[in-house]
Amino acid sequence: MNKKSILIFMTVLILLTVLGIAYRVITKEPEAEKFDHLHTLLPGMEISALFDDGENIWAGTGDGIYLLDRDTGDTVRKLDADIHMIYSAMITRSYDGLVWVGHEDGLSAFDSSFKEVMRITAPAIPEGRVNTLLAVDNGLWAGSQNGAAHLCIKDDTWTVDEILTKDTGLAEDVVQVIERVGDELWFGAYLSQDKGGISILSEDGWTYLNTEDGIPHSYINAILPLSDDEVLIGSGQMMYGGLSLAEKLDGKWRIKNNLDQNDGIPGMKIRTLFLDSAGRLFITTETDGLILLSSPDELNTTPLNGTVIKQDNGLADNEIKCIIECENCYFLGGKYGLTRWDK
Repeated sequence: MNKKSILIFMTVLILLTVLGIAYRVITKEPEAEKFDHLHTLLPGMEISALFDDGENIWAGTGDGIYLLDRDTGDTVRKLDADIHMIYSAMITRSYDGLVWVGHEDGLSAFDSSFKEVMRITAPAIPEGRVNTLLAVDNGLWAGSQNGAAHLCIKDDTWTVDEILTKDTGLAEDVVQVIERVGDELWFGAYLSQDKGGISILSEDGWTYLNTEDGIPHSYINAILPLSDDEVLIGSGQMMYGGLSLAEKLDGKWRIKNNLDQNDGIPGMKIRTLFLDSAGRLFITTETDGLILLSSPDELNTTPLNGTVIKQDNGLADNEIKCIIECENCYFLGGKYGLTRWDK
């Protein structure tokens, strides 16, 4: 190759390199805006449950239970109990003041001094991880991998007085979420082997909502009552699912509408739903962050005109599993950390 050919070759090579760099610069996606009001705590730790007792935040993790300052989110102490909370779990308080924790090994109760005073496991309650809790006027419901148990106080002792399974009315044995809607109890199924969906228990007996009625997926992750006659349902697994609005007409529940990624929700599987004190609606997804709407009424207009917030914006993780609200901030529990969100 002579000098002229070499010069032409080098010129073309330089030109192609410059054009390649320019193309990458021009086509590069803009960096996501970082939100100053989002702060990451407990980085890398899976946060499966949050509870505000009025003085401290209880954070249930795979490494145990942490008590956090309600304003700063700083760790106050870690409880000594050998408790692990992953995937799904919940913390709530019963009418007698005990704080109940659902975890991998069953159900634990803590008194006001943070001492574990009771642990209830199988066979007293259905075997497997306790996924969800619901405190009711006369006791406590616990939903697990193999059914749901109701606990109440008899002779000054907490006792299991009822167990629900597929044999006694549930659509599935795995209970992922329990919620009260008016005078009804809603049990959301997961890992469905049959129809899955929601089993509704009322004074008139059992009724059901599932994919045959219009719910996008048989796995139920969240149930949020908007009123006694309107309920939001989050369903899905991995890349499938959506948000459903159920309404009660003439005493019967039906699916009024479904929304998914095509309507502006950032991901398909809905992970959790939360309505704050100002009426703002948080819709979180499995892998794609959350969308914040100023009101559930915004669900009536698509594409949704909400604020999408992801890890790139400052969330600890794109999978937000639980949310609570305090006077000055929100806490959002993620698969890989806790986010403190200044109001």
